[in-house]
Amino acid sequence: MLDTKQKVINHIEQLSSLAAALSKAPAKQVLQLRDELLALPGEDYPFQPGGRSGLNADGSPLQFCISSSINGLNGRFISDPACIIGSTGQRYSHSYDALQKLYEITGSTAIQQICEDMLSFHLPVEKETLDDYPDGVLWLGASPDMDGIAVYMDGRRGGNEASWQRLRDWLNYLMPQNTEVDNFIDHASQHAGIMSIGLEGSSMENLRAKVYFRLSHPSTLNDLAIPLLLRNEFSLFLDDVVGEREIRLSGLVFNIGFHIASGKMFDAKIDICGCNACVNLNTESWMHVIKHTTSRYLLTPFPISAKVLDEQCAISYYGIGVDRKGDVRMNLYLKNKIL
Repeated sequence: MLDTKQKVINHIEQLSSLAAALSKAPAKQVLQLRDELLALPGEDYPFQPGGRSGLNADGSPLQFCISSSINGLNGRFISDPACIIGSTGQRYSHSYDALQKLYEITGSTAIQQICEDMLSFHLPVEKETLDDYPDGVLWLGASPDMDGIAVYMDGRRGGNEASWQRLRDWLNYLMPQNTEVDNFIDHASQHAGIMSIGLEGSSMENLRAKVYFRLSHPSTLNDLAIPLLLRNEFSLFLDDVVGEREIRLSGLVFNIGFHIASGKMFDAKIDICGCNACVNLNTESWMHVIKHTTSRYLLTPFPISAKVLDEQCAISYYGIGVDRKGDVRMNLYLKNKIL
């Protein structure tokens, strides 16, 4: 059980080593950023134990995401902060304190206020118990190689209807009178449930609002009627990774990003869970899929070998993203390998 800071650090040692090896930053700096993102309380900090992480299927609280585009590779951590704390209120408080430091560390103070506004908009007024967030409120992401922060929060509070309405209100607050927002929610809410929402960026010029959702019943991309998701790249990707196999609804995570400054839908993503219950690919099959999907669009090859997947890291999710300009990227979300 991952119930102490040291147990968590030991559990993610191999993933941390890979991240440090792939980063341009010094290894010490990479690990310092990891620790700030994890925000694990030490032995001198009294806390109620019993927390759990929902970031990965195996309960580990850290991913290293490598994004491949035609222009190169980018890597970043995604964390479930303060995951060992059992009290949801105390866990949020500790995570929130970590977030305040990360604005400065990641060069993202320009978007601090809008991130704070997001939390105020979506959280209940009383934050002592936060019973609607048994797995915590926040996930945090940042890269050791570039400025910017990702702040994600559980978006399910109040059930399906309430969560979609709250999302609509928030996006219309950020981007008033936006027909793309209303059209997206009108269609997606009929077939899917929100998982999380978030903000990614370092400045108001590059800031994006993100919406993550899963299908609530078997549906097609045509049913969702989201223009970007109707591009051929997405159906080809699903064929490449899933093929004719059935995959449970929880194994697909859809994401839409809105560029706040322009008010435009900026990009769409589909991430596929890499656990055996969803796609059940062995190392050889994964290496083939990764090579095939990146080479199709002349993307930068991932610096991942079969040995890494056998001995060091496992695939938590593998995904494709396409922006409104048609630029394609592949996202490989790695977690620590349990041997």
